[in-house]
Amino acid sequence: MSCAVAVSSVFVAVSLGTQLASYQRQVESLQSNLAASEASSELHRLRVAELEREAAEYESRIIELQNEVARNENWRTYRDRLEEAYLENSRLKGLLLEREIDENFTAPTVRPRKTTFGIGETITFRVESELPLYGSYFSVWDPEGSLIWEGDPLGDWVEIEELWAATFYCQTAYLEPMVLEEGMLLGEWAWSYRFGDVVHIQGTFTVVGPREDILSDMG
Repeated sequence: MSCAVAVSSVFVAVSLGTQLASYQRQVESLQSNLAASEASSELHRLRVAELEREAAEYESRIIELQNEVARNENWRTYRDRLEEAYLENSRLKGLLLEREIDENFTAPTVRPRKTTFGIGETITFRVESELPLYGSYFSVWDPEGSLIWEGDPLGDWVEIEELWAATFYCQTAYLEPMVLEEGMLLGEWAWSYRFGDVVHIQGTFTVVGPREDILSDMG
């Protein structure tokens, strides 16, 4: 074999080797891209499936919440009817009791839970009586004489030794606690407690600003 032929053969071999290596790199690149594409497609499919599951869970939860709202609405209607019947029962029991009270009856002790209430607090009273005065109620006026609350009939009493006390939570007006809301007048408020024509007790308490305002003024 001549030197020229030998060189030519080497050149061809190198050239073919280079092309082969190039083809191999292209194949590897294509295989890598294909694998990445397939992996991306699989990830996308899994993410879509996950989102679909989440959407189905939310739809199920929405249905549950809608049913819960419907149940709550029915429950509120039932609660309101129950409270109305409860208050009416208290009023009727009070009328019956009023007929039975004689001249030896001792007037109850009634006073505000505190002498001073702040805006945001709930007005309640301590009521102690020898009898549970069902149907008795409170009225509350602001410093200008406007009637703010006409209380509901007191219907829940607990016996403490030889006396009966009206619970705080039954002291409501229009079925809601008597809460001093922002914007209500400050100063001396008036109240009265009535039990038919048998008992009529009056008094006052003071309303001040919110507790944080009082503390800031002191500072």
